[in-house]
Amino acid sequence: MVGNSGQTVSATRFAQLTGVSRERLRTWERRHGFPAPLRVGHGPRRYALHDVTRVVAVRQAAAAGVPLVDAIARTREPEAAEPPAAATFAALVDALPMPVVVLSGPEPLRIEYVNAALRALPDGPRPGHELTDEVPAFAGTPAQHALLRLFATDAAAVEAHHPAWGGHSRLVARSSLFRLPVEPGTRPLVAMLALEGDGERAARAALAAQRRQLEALRHGHARHTRWLEAVALLAAALQEQAEPEAALSAGLDVLVRQTDAIDAGVAAHGTGRLALERSHRGMLGPRTVTVAAHPQLATMLRDGEPDWLEAPVRAALGVPEELRACAVPLVVAAEPLGLLVLAAEDAEPLDPDSRRLLRAVAAAVGFALLRDRLVAELRSAVGAVD
Repeated sequence: MVGNSGQTVSATRFAQLTGVSRERLRTWERRHGFPAPLRVGHGPRRYALHDVTRVVAVRQAAAAGVPLVDAIARTREPEAAEPPAAATFAALVDALPMPVVVLSGPEPLRIEYVNAALRALPDGPRPGHELTDEVPAFAGTPAQHALLRLFATDAAAVEAHHPAWGGHSRLVARSSLFRLPVEPGTRPLVAMLALEGDGERAARAALAAQRRQLEALRHGHARHTRWLEAVALLAAALQEQAEPEAALSAGLDVLVRQTDAIDAGVAAHGTGRLALERSHRGMLGPRTVTVAAHPQLATMLRDGEPDWLEAPVRAALGVPEELRACAVPLVVAAEPLGLLVLAAEDAEPLDPDSRRLLRAVAAAVGFALLRDRLVAELRSAVGAVD
């Protein structure tokens, strides 16, 4: 319902909106005359909708310990909305996703301020420099002429096309140009607020792509660094342990600690089968898999190339369904000795550097397996002689 005081709501609805019960509202009304209900004749109480925020403010102040009389006095009359503080407004402008430039002029047209959206551009304009020095393609454009008119006359705000910021001189952007209020006697200022067009969108898309590429490079560098450290520690662990089984266990421990692997295990190869007896953390195996039943395994053992395992192969090796698994063939002197299985939460791309590092890991583990096999055969031979 709409009355002389604007839109009104029922007492029940008003209580729901404010969090103050109807009984408490009547108590406030009886003792303090607030909030004042609206009634037609003997009709039910109704309350002005614009009083909701005042009642909520009183409720919160009272809950914080402010005497009710004082809390009501503070909200007796609706206050005009105050503009945000200068610092708040400046932070808002700086955080805008579209470029904002403030210029002084008319001669020279000097950049006084750029917001964060422009500071993020590799070749964005810099404060303290002339506009046409920072963006030479700006010279002689309708936008430059519009800026000069704003400094020299009382012309109203205008929209203008201009070369895109950030070095993309072949792209066109569109901005709203308008004078800023300044203190008397200070240099006049004109702002340019981007109205995002094809040029700006293209520039921002290019910047986003560059950031993604940089992040990918950083991630790849960090991953390669971890793997290089893992290779060095793995080699040391395999050399320090005299017993082959202990050496292999130490090597798997290094791989799990130094990489993103959640678990690691070695499936030994023999008579066309891969036998994964156990893994370092016990999450894989024990399983025996026939290589011929899984073309991916046969291809990997033949080519010696690491790969992320397909779902049926993961299941056959006992990899938990929620995990992924990278398998690295262990091939020494063209003889397949087994498969190193690394379980992880996510599959990462196997770029050339990653493959080289995995092959280095495979070489170290493969020689450990070969040593294990030779020692076992030697012990068997000695036992037969005895």
